[in-house]
Amino acid sequence: YSIQSTIYKLQDGRFEVFQQLDTIGAADIEHFVVEGTHYLAVANHYDGVTYNVQSVIYVLREGRFEVLQNVDTHGARHWEHFVVNDNHYLAVANYYNDVTYNIQSTVYVLRQG
Repeated sequence: YSIQSTIYKLQDGRFEVFQQLDTIGAADIEHFVVEGTHYLAVANHYDGVTYNVQSVIYVLREGRFEVLQNVDTHGARHWEHFVVNDNHYLAVANYYNDVTYNIQSTVYVLRQG
């Protein structure tokens, strides 16, 4: 379940490997841009033992994606970025917490500073 997910970059009309990220049963990667800064949110789903695994938000700095924040998730299936009244939000759809499928998903707001 622990494997590297590959990011490809379009270079001279072809996709070439740009970077690999450590992921844990990743189910989704969401790209979004805030004020010119690029982010990736990785929905880690299952590690072979538990669905209670941390998902990771990356930020592009100096030409590489680096970890910005780890967040607790429960069988994360999907991330979605959206904007309301100039505020940036990131929602994660949780699936299962090793006990029940009746669990809350979470919405985060981006706080800059």
